[in-house]
Amino acid sequence: MRRVWGLLVRPAVLMLAACILVAGCSNVCPAIGWVNSITVELAGDVSHVDTVQLCADGACSELRPEPGTAAPRIIVTTPLDARAPHTPEAQPPTMAPFYAERIDADTWRFTVNMSSPDHVIAKALSATGEFLAETETDLDWKRVGGSAQCGGPSEASPVELTIRPRL
Repeated sequence: MRRVWGLLVRPAVLMLAACILVAGCSNVCPAIGWVNSITVELAGDVSHVDTVQLCADGACSELRPEPGTAAPRIIVTTPLDARAPHTPEAQPPTMAPFYAERIDADTWRFTVNMSSPDHVIAKALSATGEFLAETETDLDWKRVGGSAQCGGPSEASPVELTIRPRL
């Protein structure tokens, strides 16, 4: 019996211990996603601002409130034909939705799932759809969670959008 222990069981126990040690040292990332965020800060006369729109990677958001929710939902659409008028009803969503949250009269936060666009255009619109201001900017991203090996949520540098007084 002692011979069986020495020939079979002891190597199996040593192999199991080695596997546990190796598995404990490996870097396994959790199979979860995260959202990145972009904050748009408004300055100037914000009294007529109804919606802030964010455009990135050739697609712009459109405000469409979801029934029963406090935060509006932003659907990203891409024009089917650049010469045609923009009609959201005729265009299916082409990307995962952007979500927008109006923090206060001066601040909007957009979540962009796991994407991190390099360049965005932010637009402020009145309730009638009139463009009140627009700015283009490059974004600097900073990881605010997760790890270097597995990634994690990031925040972009704030986008500043100045609204000029109406004449």
